Amino acid sequence: MNQMTVMKRWCLAMPLAAFAVGCGVEQEDLGSEGAAAPVAEVPAEQTGEATQAVGVENAYWWGTSANGYTSTNIGSMTNRTCFLSGLQGNLKPAVAGRWATGGVLQSAGDYILFVSHNNSKALGVGVQCIYTSAGRTTEMSWAQGQAARLLGAVTASRRCFLTQVTASGGFTSNSDYVRVWNDGINWYLGGNLSGAGGGRAVCVNVPEDHGGWLWIAGDPGGFTQNLAYNPGGVACALSGVGGKFDDNSFTDGVSVDYNSGTRYWEMSVMNGKRGWGNCVK
Repeated sequence: MNQMTVMKRWCLAMPLAAFAVGCGVEQEDLGSEGAAAPVAEVPAEQTGEATQAVGVENAYWWGTSANGYTSTNIGSMTNRTCFLSGLQGNLKPAVAGRWATGGVLQSAGDYILFVSHNNSKALGVGVQCIYTSAGRTTEMSWAQGQAARLLGAVTASRRCFLTQVTASGGFTSNSDYVRVWNDGINWYLGGNLSGAGGGRAVCVNVPEDHGGWLWIAGDPGGFTQNLAYNPGGVACALSGVGGKFDDNSFTDGVSVDYNSGTRYWEMSVMNGKRGWGNCVK
Protein backbone atom coordinates (compact mmCIF):
# COMPACT_ATOMS: atom_id res chain seq x y z
CA MET A 1 0.00 0.00 0.00
CA ASN A 2 1.38 3.41 -1.00
CA GLN A 3 0.41 6.27 1.24
CA MET A 4 1.66 9.83 1.23
CA THR A 5 -0.16 12.47 3.21
CA VAL A 6 0.37 15.43 5.45
CA MET A 7 -2.17 16.47 8.02
CA LYS A 8 -2.47 18.48 11.14
CA ARG A 9 -3.66 16.35 14.05
CA TRP A 10 -6.48 18.52 15.24
CA CYS A 11 -6.01 17.86 18.96
CA LEU A 12 -6.88 14.15 18.72
CA ALA A 13 -4.71 11.21 19.69
CA MET A 14 -4.33 8.36 17.22
CA PRO A 15 -6.93 5.60 17.81
CA LEU A 16 -4.63 3.07 19.46
CA ALA A 17 -6.97 1.65 22.10
CA ALA A 18 -6.46 -1.82 20.63
CA PHE A 19 -2.81 -1.60 21.62
CA ALA A 20 -3.42 -1.15 25.35
CA VAL A 21 -1.60 -4.31 26.39
CA GLY A 22 2.01 -4.68 27.33
CA CYS A 23 4.26 -3.33 30.04
CA GLY A 24 5.40 0.21 30.69
CA VAL A 25 8.08 1.76 32.83
CA GLU A 26 7.79 5.41 33.80
CA GLN A 27 10.98 7.29 34.50
CA GLU A 28 10.72 10.84 35.77
CA ASP A 29 14.41 11.76 35.99
CA LEU A 30 16.19 11.26 32.68
CA GLY A 31 19.26 13.32 33.49
CA SER A 32 21.16 10.93 35.72
CA GLU A 33 23.13 9.02 33.09
CA GLY A 34 26.84 9.60 32.66
CA ALA A 35 27.64 11.53 29.49
CA ALA A 36 30.25 10.55 26.95
CA ALA A 37 32.95 13.09 26.21
CA PRO A 38 31.74 15.74 23.75
CA VAL A 39 33.30 16.16 20.33
CA ALA A 40 35.12 19.36 19.47
CA GLU A 41 32.21 20.85 17.52
CA VAL A 42 30.27 23.21 19.80
CA PRO A 43 26.88 24.54 18.70
CA ALA A 44 26.39 28.24 18.21
CA GLU A 45 23.70 29.62 20.49
CA GLN A 46 21.40 32.61 20.67
CA THR A 47 21.35 34.39 23.99
CA GLY A 48 17.65 35.22 24.31
CA GLU A 49 15.75 33.66 27.22
CA ALA A 50 12.10 32.65 27.07
CA THR A 51 10.02 34.74 29.47
CA GLN A 52 6.47 33.52 28.95
CA ALA A 53 4.62 30.36 28.04
CA VAL A 54 5.11 29.20 24.45
CA GLY A 55 2.24 28.74 22.04
CA VAL A 56 1.47 25.19 20.87
CA GLU A 57 0.74 24.30 17.27
CA ASN A 58 -1.22 21.27 16.07
CA ALA A 59 1.02 18.39 15.03
CA TYR A 60 1.84 17.21 11.50
CA TRP A 61 2.22 13.69 10.11
CA TRP A 62 3.89 12.58 6.86
CA GLY A 63 4.31 9.05 5.59
CA THR A 64 4.71 6.93 2.48
CA SER A 65 5.61 3.44 1.31
CA ALA A 66 6.86 4.86 -2.01
CA ASN A 67 10.62 4.75 -2.49
CA GLY A 68 12.73 7.87 -2.62
CA TYR A 69 12.62 11.22 -0.89
CA THR A 70 9.22 12.82 -0.28
CA SER A 71 8.61 16.05 1.60
CA THR A 72 6.30 18.96 2.30
CA ASN A 73 6.93 22.49 3.51
CA ILE A 74 5.25 23.15 6.89
CA GLY A 75 6.14 26.81 7.26
CA SER A 76 8.56 29.36 8.58
CA MET A 77 11.24 28.92 11.23
CA THR A 78 10.63 32.50 12.43
CA ASN A 79 9.46 32.46 16.07
CA ARG A 80 8.75 28.75 15.65
CA THR A 81 10.61 25.51 16.48
CA CYS A 82 9.62 21.99 15.39
CA PHE A 83 10.57 18.62 16.90
CA LEU A 84 10.01 14.93 16.18
CA SER A 85 6.87 13.59 17.86
CA GLY A 86 6.42 10.24 16.10
CA LEU A 87 8.27 7.51 14.19
CA GLN A 88 6.45 4.52 12.69
CA GLY A 89 7.24 1.82 10.18
CA ASN A 90 10.38 0.45 8.56
CA LEU A 91 13.91 1.88 8.69
CA LYS A 92 15.55 -1.27 7.32
CA PRO A 93 17.20 -0.70 3.91
CA ALA A 94 16.40 -3.15 1.13
CA VAL A 95 20.00 -2.95 -0.04
CA ALA A 96 22.96 -2.89 2.35
CA GLY A 97 24.61 0.50 2.54
CA ARG A 98 21.51 2.50 1.72
CA TRP A 99 19.73 4.72 4.23
CA ALA A 100 16.26 5.36 5.58
CA THR A 101 15.50 8.60 7.38
CA GLY A 102 12.68 10.88 8.43
CA GLY A 103 11.80 13.91 10.48
CA VAL A 104 11.92 17.68 10.06
CA LEU A 105 14.75 19.62 8.44
CA GLN A 106 15.63 23.30 8.10
CA SER A 107 15.81 24.77 4.60
CA ALA A 108 16.00 28.43 3.52
CA GLY A 109 14.23 29.62 6.67
CA ASP A 110 11.43 27.04 6.49
CA TYR A 111 10.72 23.66 8.06
CA ILE A 112 10.44 20.66 5.72
CA LEU A 113 8.69 17.48 6.87
CA PHE A 114 10.15 14.45 5.06
CA VAL A 115 10.79 10.72 4.81
CA SER A 116 13.27 8.91 2.56
CA HIS A 117 13.79 5.16 2.05
CA ASN A 118 14.21 2.46 -0.61
CA ASN A 119 12.47 -0.58 0.88
CA SER A 120 8.90 -0.11 -0.43
CA LYS A 121 7.68 -0.31 3.18
CA ALA A 122 5.64 2.07 5.29
CA LEU A 123 7.61 4.85 6.98
CA GLY A 124 5.94 7.76 8.75
CA VAL A 125 6.95 10.61 11.05
CA GLY A 126 5.12 13.06 13.28
CA VAL A 127 6.28 16.58 14.09
CA GLN A 128 5.20 18.95 16.87
CA CYS A 129 5.87 22.69 16.58
CA ILE A 130 5.85 25.39 19.26
CA TYR A 131 5.71 29.15 18.75
CA THR A 132 9.14 30.22 19.98
CA SER A 133 12.70 30.33 18.73
CA ALA A 134 14.18 31.83 21.91
CA GLY A 135 17.67 30.50 22.55
CA ARG A 136 17.42 28.00 19.71
CA THR A 137 20.72 26.17 19.22
CA THR A 138 22.27 25.02 16.00
CA GLU A 139 20.87 21.61 15.03
CA MET A 140 23.42 18.89 15.74
CA SER A 141 23.83 15.34 14.41
CA TRP A 142 25.14 12.14 16.00
CA ALA A 143 26.08 8.86 14.29
CA GLN A 144 26.85 5.43 15.70
CA GLY A 145 30.55 5.22 16.56
CA GLN A 146 30.87 8.88 17.49
CA ALA A 147 31.16 10.34 20.97
CA ALA A 148 28.03 12.02 22.28
CA ARG A 149 27.41 15.43 20.70
CA LEU A 150 27.39 18.49 22.90
CA LEU A 151 24.14 20.41 22.34
CA GLY A 152 24.73 23.18 24.86
CA ALA A 153 25.04 23.99 28.54
CA VAL A 154 22.21 23.26 30.96
CA THR A 155 20.28 26.43 31.78
CA ALA A 156 17.08 27.05 33.71
CA SER A 157 15.02 27.20 30.52
CA ARG A 158 16.82 25.07 27.91
CA ARG A 159 15.07 21.90 26.67
CA CYS A 160 16.25 19.60 23.85
CA PHE A 161 14.40 17.22 21.51
CA LEU A 162 15.02 15.00 18.49
CA THR A 163 14.36 16.35 15.01
CA GLN A 164 15.39 13.41 12.76
CA VAL A 165 16.26 9.71 12.92
CA THR A 166 18.29 7.82 10.31
CA ALA A 167 19.39 4.19 9.83
CA SER A 168 21.43 1.89 7.60
CA GLY A 169 21.55 -1.24 9.71
CA GLY A 170 20.68 0.41 13.01
CA PHE A 171 17.30 0.19 14.75
CA THR A 172 17.19 -3.59 14.20
CA SER A 173 17.39 -4.54 17.89
CA ASN A 174 15.11 -3.75 20.84
CA SER A 175 18.16 -2.33 22.62
CA ASP A 176 18.99 0.18 19.84
CA TYR A 177 18.27 3.83 20.63
CA VAL A 178 19.12 7.48 20.04
CA ARG A 179 18.22 10.21 22.55
CA VAL A 180 19.06 13.53 24.17
CA TRP A 181 19.82 13.93 27.87
CA ASN A 182 21.61 16.18 30.31
CA ASP A 183 24.02 15.44 33.16
CA GLY A 184 23.20 18.61 35.10
CA ILE A 185 26.00 20.48 33.31
CA ASN A 186 25.49 19.95 29.57
CA TRP A 187 22.92 18.62 27.11
CA TYR A 188 24.03 15.78 24.83
CA LEU A 189 22.79 13.81 21.82
CA GLY A 190 23.92 10.18 21.54
CA GLY A 191 22.86 6.57 21.77
CA ASN A 192 23.78 3.00 20.94
CA LEU A 193 22.88 1.19 17.72
CA SER A 194 23.63 -2.31 16.43
CA GLY A 195 24.44 -0.88 12.97
CA ALA A 196 24.90 2.40 11.17
CA GLY A 197 22.45 5.15 12.03
CA GLY A 198 21.91 8.16 14.22
CA GLY A 199 19.80 11.22 14.77
CA ARG A 200 19.62 14.99 14.94
CA ALA A 201 18.45 17.31 17.72
CA VAL A 202 17.96 20.96 18.63
CA CYS A 203 17.37 22.89 21.86
CA VAL A 204 15.19 25.90 22.62
CA ASN A 205 14.38 27.99 25.69
CA VAL A 206 10.98 27.49 27.32
CA PRO A 207 9.74 28.78 30.70
CA GLU A 208 8.50 25.55 32.28
CA ASP A 209 9.49 21.86 32.37
CA HIS A 210 6.42 19.62 32.71
CA GLY A 211 8.16 16.27 33.10
CA GLY A 212 9.98 13.48 31.31
CA TRP A 213 9.02 9.83 30.73
CA LEU A 214 10.41 6.61 29.33
CA TRP A 215 7.85 4.04 28.14
CA ILE A 216 8.80 0.59 26.79
CA ALA A 217 6.41 -1.83 25.10
CA GLY A 218 6.55 -5.59 25.41
CA ASP A 219 7.42 -7.57 22.29
CA PRO A 220 4.89 -8.33 21.00
CA GLY A 221 2.53 -5.84 22.59
CA GLY A 222 1.78 -2.18 22.88
CA PHE A 223 -0.07 0.44 24.89
CA THR A 224 -0.88 4.13 25.29
CA GLN A 225 0.00 5.99 28.50
CA ASN A 226 -0.50 9.53 29.77
CA LEU A 227 2.29 12.07 29.85
CA ALA A 228 1.53 15.60 31.11
CA TYR A 229 -1.89 17.08 31.76
CA ASN A 230 -2.50 20.20 29.68
CA PRO A 231 -3.73 23.14 31.76
CA GLY A 232 -3.18 25.30 28.68
CA GLY A 233 -0.08 25.68 26.53
CA VAL A 234 1.74 22.42 27.39
CA ALA A 235 3.54 20.74 24.46
CA CYS A 236 5.24 17.33 24.35
CA ALA A 237 7.65 15.72 21.87
CA LEU A 238 10.23 12.95 21.60
CA SER A 239 13.58 13.31 23.32
CA GLY A 240 14.52 9.74 22.39
CA VAL A 241 13.38 6.68 20.46
CA GLY A 242 14.54 3.07 20.32
CA GLY A 243 13.74 -0.45 19.21
CA LYS A 244 13.34 -2.46 15.99
CA PHE A 245 11.80 -0.40 13.20
CA ASP A 246 11.34 -3.18 10.67
CA ASP A 247 7.57 -3.59 10.27
CA ASN A 248 5.49 -2.50 7.26
CA SER A 249 2.97 -0.52 9.29
CA PHE A 250 2.10 3.13 9.85
CA THR A 251 0.97 2.31 13.40
CA ASP A 252 3.97 0.26 14.57
CA GLY A 253 6.27 2.70 16.30
CA VAL A 254 6.38 5.45 18.90
CA SER A 255 4.19 8.54 18.89
CA VAL A 256 3.30 11.45 21.17
CA ASP A 257 -0.19 12.90 20.67
CA TYR A 258 -2.64 15.18 22.41
CA ASN A 259 -6.00 13.71 23.52
CA SER A 260 -8.48 16.60 23.69
CA GLY A 261 -11.06 14.36 25.35
CA THR A 262 -8.91 13.84 28.44
CA ARG A 263 -6.67 16.94 28.09
CA TYR A 264 -3.65 14.68 28.52
CA TRP A 265 -0.68 14.28 26.24
CA GLU A 266 -0.15 10.58 25.53
CA MET A 267 2.59 8.31 24.27
CA SER A 268 1.85 5.17 22.27
CA VAL A 269 4.55 2.49 21.92
CA MET A 270 4.45 -0.83 20.05
CA ASN A 271 6.31 -4.16 19.86
CA GLY A 272 9.46 -3.75 21.94
CA LYS A 273 9.98 -0.10 21.07
CA ARG A 274 10.76 2.61 23.59
CA GLY A 275 10.10 6.32 23.67
CA TRP A 276 11.52 9.12 25.77
CA GLY A 277 9.09 12.02 25.94
CA ASN A 278 9.38 15.43 27.55
CA CYS A 279 6.76 18.11 28.05
CA VAL A 280 7.23 21.88 28.27
CA LYS A 281 5.21 25.05 28.56
